[in-house]
Amino acid sequence: MLRVIRESEFPAVTARWVADTVEMERRPVHQRLEELHERGELERGKLSPRVVIWWIPNNEE
Repeated sequence: MLRVIRESEFPAVTARWVADTVEMERRPVHQRLEELHERGELERGKLSPRVVIWWIPNNEE
């Protein structure tokens, strides 16, 4: 998933975008993104109560 995010044309992505790109259901993708966030490999931010964006921190590029 990190590769997909790194190769994205966008600076940040949603779990739905990742799920559509890797052709998986959103829930397992979101769980994996949470795991990567907990390990410090991804950052996240809330655009609204229901929209979370994910990006790779600068030190990971």
